[in-house]
Parts: sequence; C-alpha cells; structure tokens
Amino acid sequence: MFQRLQRNDWEAYKSRKLSSYKRSLQDGEIDCDMVPLLNKINAFESYVTLSSCSGRIAVIDVEEFGKKLNSEFLGKWHSFVSFEEILSAIMKSKRQTWLIQSPPIIHVACRDLASAKRLLDISNDAGFRRSGIISLENLVVEIASLERVELPVALNGKMIISEDYLRILVDFVNKKLEKGKEKLKRLEKIISSL
Repeated sequence: MFQRLQRNDWEAYKSRKLSSYKRSLQDGEIDCDMVPLLNKINAFESYVTLSSCSGRIAVIDVEEFGKKLNSEFLGKWHSFVSFEEILSAIMKSKRQTWLIQSPPIIHVACRDLASAKRLLDISNDAGFRRSGIISLENLVVEIASLERVELPVALNGKMIISEDYLRILVDFVNKKLEKGKEKLKRLEKIISSL
C-alpha cells in the first residue's frame, strides 16, 4: 500500500516539481486564471501542484468519439466564447465534431495521507464533488468538478443542429464554465483562510 515519503525525499520531490512549475509559468503554459490558486496551494509544505486547467470550451474534430488519435481542436477557449467563434470552428469540421465543455481540474501531490484527506475535505467544501486520490504511488489528489458537456454538432463537415439550438448551447456551456470558475474562487478563498 502507500508508503509515506521521507522528509528529505518529499522536499526534493517538491523542489523538482516547483522548478517545473516555474518554467511552465515563464513559458506561458499555465492557465493564467489558475496562477493565484496554484501559488497558494504550493505555499503549503505538504502540497505541490502537478497540472491544472480552469475549465475550457472546445470544438474538436475526431474520427470516432472517445479516440484521441488523429483528433484536432478546431477551437479551444478557457473563457467565455461567442456564438460566432463556435460557429466558425464548427465550419472547419471534416469528421465527427463535438462541442465540449470541461470542468476545472487540478492534480496535487501530497506529502502524506493526512494532507491528502485534508485537501479532499477542503475541495469538497468548495463544491468539487468529483475529487479523489488518483495515485497512491506519489499520493496525488485530483480536484475536479462535475460541470461537463459533450455534444455532437457536426458530421462529415455538415452541422447536425440548427443555429438557434447552437445559440442555446453556447449560452449553456458559458454558464457551466462560469459555475466551475466560481468553485475555483471558493476553493481559493478557503485555502487563503487557512
């Protein structure tokens, strides 16, 4: 089962991960909406963030849904999106095209099981109901939410929904994205108070 990292091992592990985080930050690879929260999590001795996304809306073209091989993003946004942006992305469709809204997600390595449990409790209090320990090898907690939408919108380059329905969907995915971002703010507020 899980073996707690010794203090020196944890400190070396966290130092390596923080160096990687700082490089990614300098290279602009980290979702800017996440930086304040990630910095607060990383300030705790028992945690280090591994990856994150504040939530996104995407239009993706695939050979077959569920298979990432040969998939292509036709559009990807981490903030509100307009009907025109989504429609423009869909017009590039060649195969199965899906409108996807993904919730926020954060992977955090924890020093020990007690720290992991504490982070799960905090995440749950902020509304992240799909959080859990996803790796016992390095004791990684996934902080995740339930806001997710996946809908087919085009097939073989032809839209299979009306523009009126697409307008409704764009409004819907924007609201779901906002709900996830509100949970991130709650999580940051709780962590700031510790």
